[in-house]
Amino acid sequence: MSVKKVVRGEGETRQRILKAAIEHFEKASYDDVGLRDIAADVGVDVAYVHRSFGSKEGLFREVLLTAGKAESVSELTVDELPAAFARQLFQREHDADGDIEPLLILVRSLTSRKAGGLVSERLSAELIDPLQAKFGDSDPFRAATIISLLIGLSVMRNLLKLPSVSEADVISSEKLVARAIEGIINSTDTSQAHESGKNVLA
Repeated sequence: MSVKKVVRGEGETRQRILKAAIEHFEKASYDDVGLRDIAADVGVDVAYVHRSFGSKEGLFREVLLTAGKAESVSELTVDELPAAFARQLFQREHDADGDIEPLLILVRSLTSRKAGGLVSERLSAELIDPLQAKFGDSDPFRAATIISLLIGLSVMRNLLKLPSVSEADVISSEKLVARAIEGIINSTDTSQAHESGKNVLA
């Protein structure tokens, strides 16, 4: 799910701030990103950033909204989802169009107390809820399982940098992850299995 680059035009300086913020939040967690660093990249005073977005939280929310304007789940067929998700997970770098890695932005700030609520909100709104609707499920567990798989692998690959994941062959890894997602999608009794699991744990 790639994201189109931030375009210039009306409000060009604001867009440049947003673009710089996206780059920072892709590389570091919410708590480690400073507005002064973003302002310095753009060549504006930090007060201008505050006027444009209200606060760091407001800027981060805008970043998540921009990242959410990706090739959305609703634009993909069920058959296209496994390959698209796997390809995004192992995407190594931005292409010439300045594509954004939305999942990486979410993952890097998952543990932040301030950003956690926003991250959870966007995960549900942009990924889990649309997947549940596409599957026609009454229970979101199947959709949440797919996103959990992607987040877990992204954490191991991009944050922990485990060699077994970060140094794995990209082509074969993409195929394996795509098959795993296909398996989850083709599991039509997930709602019953989820309810059964809850009963066992009760």
